[in-house]
Amino acid sequence: MSDTLRTAIISSAHRRDSQSARIAEVLKQHFLNGNADIIDLFEDSLPLWDGETPANEAISKVQQTAANADAFIFVVPEWHGMAPAGLKNLLLWNAGQPHMAHKPVLLVGVSAAVGGAFVIAELRASGYKNARLMYTPEHLILRGVGDLWEDGVEAESDAYISKRAQFAVDQLLTYAEALKPVRGKLLEAQADYANGMS
Repeated sequence: MSDTLRTAIISSAHRRDSQSARIAEVLKQHFLNGNADIIDLFEDSLPLWDGETPANEAISKVQQTAANADAFIFVVPEWHGMAPAGLKNLLLWNAGQPHMAHKPVLLVGVSAAVGGAFVIAELRASGYKNARLMYTPEHLILRGVGDLWEDGVEAESDAYISKRAQFAVDQLLTYAEALKPVRGKLLEAQADYANGMS
């Protein structure tokens, strides 16, 4: 199934050499057999959305990657209990656009310590409405991420997280396969209602 569906992994940290970027690469290689595109919000630095400035080349590149995807994985570090501003900025650039609409999203919270749950709650409460994202019921919280899946050594806790990650990715792809044939109809039906109801 993963060979016929395309996944875009968004590494939401906009800082150099982030754990989020490393985890995005691990998810791509080990759980999606390399069949994914990574949008790295450090490498693909996007201008701040203000509602007036037209999309530049960086925005167009990210939107094209999003348009080509059937599913998304958001790898989101918890910074001071919040999702990074860059991810919210990306969602603003895609609000009211078809690039991400009616596609499933697996949320992956990342924490250097024992956090990670706040970003899951934050994103489930916001960000999906006008982009029409469909968060899956499953999510992952990767705690102590600096030691997770590091140097090819898998601790007992890593083995549990690996099995849970594969389960969550398989669920995501099942949703993507089910939604793909009806996505055009869903987009057509929302033509008169570009924004979700508040």
